Amino acid sequence: MESEVMNVRRGPWTLEEDLLLINNVASHGEGRWNSLASVAGLLRTGKSCRLRWLNYLRPDVRRGNITPEEQLLILDLHSRWGNRWSKIAQYLPGRTDNEIKNYWRTRVQKHAKLLNCDANSKQFEEIVRHVWMPHLFQRIHRAALAGGNSTAVAAACGGGPVPMNPCDDRRPAEAGSGLSSPVKSSVAVEESPELSPPLPSEDLWRPLDSWELDQSIWDENSWNMEEYSWLQQLEL
Repeated sequence: MESEVMNVRRGPWTLEEDLLLINNVASHGEGRWNSLASVAGLLRTGKSCRLRWLNYLRPDVRRGNITPEEQLLILDLHSRWGNRWSKIAQYLPGRTDNEIKNYWRTRVQKHAKLLNCDANSKQFEEIVRHVWMPHLFQRIHRAALAGGNSTAVAAACGGGPVPMNPCDDRRPAEAGSGLSSPVKSSVAVEESPELSPPLPSEDLWRPLDSWELDQSIWDENSWNMEEYSWLQQLEL
């Protein structure tokens, strides 16, 4: 047993190891990772194989920056479920719980620090809800008006499937990465509600001109230098 532990390989995965894992998952399926590692001849633990597959090698894993639509959904779902990254990841097809957690720690907590407040505080929660999320929604809306991608157009104009109940704990099937809208579209909707991602809070989908926001929050003169710097960084 001790010799087996000593033979376990640590560190970065090689291309050869990745190919072995991919081929064996294709042949034997996911699950029973300890057995799969042994059959594949990989000197890795079952846990290491599982994480490598789920976070990097799965065909549906998405790469690239978190989009404004995804950011909006993450912020909204986190306000309901907190740090339940696996649950949140279920509603962002192709994104892993680890990637979402890293986004929260490197982006959201960074913004909280810039504003000198705790990311879990009521103060920051209010800023996210009444400043950051409307700001993201406006970015999505502007992208739609400027002829942005179809996801932005669908999100801003009310297209997309009828959403499922966001409080439903059932795992959704594969779905598009855009946000759903409460407005029914002319496109046929699948019968099963599990095929649609959850709906962010209803107030996010009101027309932009109906947002009950104090417009002074967008006035740079109402922010100190640190706060204004933070507001500018929301565009990044």
